[in-house]
Order: sequence, then C-alpha cells, then structure tokens
Amino acid sequence: MKGRRFAGVFLLWGIALALSGATELRILNWNIARAVGANNPRTAQAPYVAKTINYLQPDILILQEVGGDTRTSWNALNQEAALDNFVRNNLSYLGSNPVRNRDYYLYVNRIGDGWISNAIISRYPFVSITDVNIGAPNRGLTMGLIAVPGTNGLGVFGAHFDSGADDGSSARRQTNAENTRDRIRQWRVRNARSAYLLGGDLNENEDPDLASIRPINSTLPDGRTYAPISTVASARLRDTMPVDGLGGKRTWRVSNTNADLDHRLDYLLVSPTEMGRDRVSVLQALIFNTRRFPSGRLPAGFEITDSQNASDHAALFLRLRIDQWRSNGFGGGYWVPEPSSWGILIAFSAGMVALRRRRRNHTR
Repeated sequence: MKGRRFAGVFLLWGIALALSGATELRILNWNIARAVGANNPRTAQAPYVAKTINYLQPDILILQEVGGDTRTSWNALNQEAALDNFVRNNLSYLGSNPVRNRDYYLYVNRIGDGWISNAIISRYPFVSITDVNIGAPNRGLTMGLIAVPGTNGLGVFGAHFDSGADDGSSARRQTNAENTRDRIRQWRVRNARSAYLLGGDLNENEDPDLASIRPINSTLPDGRTYAPISTVASARLRDTMPVDGLGGKRTWRVSNTNADLDHRLDYLLVSPTEMGRDRVSVLQALIFNTRRFPSGRLPAGFEITDSQNASDHAALFLRLRIDQWRSNGFGGGYWVPEPSSWGILIAFSAGMVALRRRRRNHTR
C-alpha cells in the first residue's frame, strides 16, 4: 500500500512539474479596415470590431489598417492615443477599467503611408518593439519580443504587403516579402530560444486550389520570380491554415454575399519545431466570419452581418501551446512538458508499484 501511495505521489509531482512549463496563448490577426484611428476613421465599424475581439479574447492582437480615410503626415503617437481610447472603452474582456502598461500594452508603427499602418496589442509587456521599412508604399514590419510567462519570450511580427495585380504592385509585394524574410531570419539568429509568429495581410495566396492575384512563380519585369508567400515562409515559418465554420480558407472579401469571398490574403504563420527553441503547438486555427457558420451554429449574440459590418477582411484566430526550452547546462536541453515524458512518468510509476509488490511478496 505504501508503494502505491509513493508511486501516486511521484506521478502527480511529475505531472505538475511538466505542466509548469506549458503556456497556452490566444492570438488574433485582423485587418480592421480603418475602423480605429486618428485621421477620419470608419467609426461605424468599431463596435463590430470590439464585439468580435471581446468574444475571442486574444492575449495578443496583430492589427493592420489602423488609421483612417484622410491622408496626413503620419503621427504614430496620435494613432496610439486613438487605439488606446478604443481599448479602454470597448475591450471589456481586459477588465472594467483596464490601464495601459498594466493590463495591456500597445504599439503603433512609426512608419505609415499617411492613411494606415500596423499595431500590436498585448496582455504581456514588450521586452522590445519597433518597426522597420520593408519597401513601398512605405510599409513597416512590426517586430516585437513579448515577455509571455513560461516562455523564453515570444517574437511577434506584423506586416501588410502592397495590394494590386499590376506589375508595379506585384514587384512591390515581392520586395515586401523579401525584406520581411530577411528581417525575420536576422531576428531568429539573435533570439535563438524564442518561438515566433507572423500575422499579416500579405495580399496574395499560393494555395493551388485558390486563385492567386498574379500567377505564382511568374517572372516579374525586373527578372525576379514572383512567390511572396513562399518567400516569407522560407524564414522558417509554417502555415497554420485556419478555416472558417464551413471549412473554407478565404479571408477576403467579406460582404453581404459569399460570392465576393474569393481570396485568401491573411495569414498567421508560426515558427517550426527545432531543438533549442520554444515549441509551438497549434490547438485551434479559426477564420471568424459570421457569414460562414453552419445553420444554427452562429455564436450566441452574433448576427450573420456582424463580420461584414466590422471589416472586409475576416479575423484570424489561433489558440497555441508553447513548450519552453530549458537548457540542461551540458550543451543540450529539453522541452517542458515533453510529450514522451508522460509515458516515462507513467511507466516509471508503474515500475515502482511493481517493484514494491515484488519486494513485499518476497518477504512473505
């Protein structure tokens, strides 16, 4: 009996130890189509944006098209103030009176085209955050390292590539992709233990079952091969492939008819599993589009028109588990929790029980 109790206690201790290194995280990527900003935003959309965010309750939000319909000399601090006001007055899941730099943290790109730019909102503090130019039309790549508990820090990138099917737009989009790839590759080297992810409106898709904006692998006028999604993914990023309630992958254009939903432009890509770096497991990958739920399955309180009233892009949502990489001090290390450790713990505990029984029978 003592042996059984000893093994049971050991098993519970081992499980608790393993779970101590696992972190579950909720991520949202969304082009909010100028719903929030300081330069004539589309304020009628904002309540629908807030409704979706409050429902999904993300820990980290990666946003595109923060801004408005009036072109100005880009003032990121004014845009941050507008976004901060939106968070405090509309995102109730953060608390009744959320306080910036305590309950949430936010950053709006310093680089913008005069109308719009990117932003990141996080429950967790930024270790570092900035944005860098990735090419015309004055697009910035947001680059943040976030202090997520139970991890070696999480790298979060946000991007919005140029749109359009003409040669000039396609060349600019490929340049956006190449510069993003290069920046993420450099970041990987500097942050060798941190997992990372990229959210963005990349304005193209390379899925063979969907139509592309421009033929993939075609030759641009400057001689480069056109493949912006593959180019970004070559920074060791993997596609989480979110789907909507009907199994579709398209994210644009959300309107009053599903016939307009003809492209996959929005992405959430995550780092691969590799020794020495925190490991990302995708638990859920969802495109939230209220027009794309099975009959009777629309979440309570939502109307079928809510997504189209929020943005012409659907929101992308991930639920992740991050297993922290821990060094063993001898040039190696391990992930916590390691799935194989469950079997080891159970087998070891069973072995302890068997050993105790054998000893007890031997002494009879």
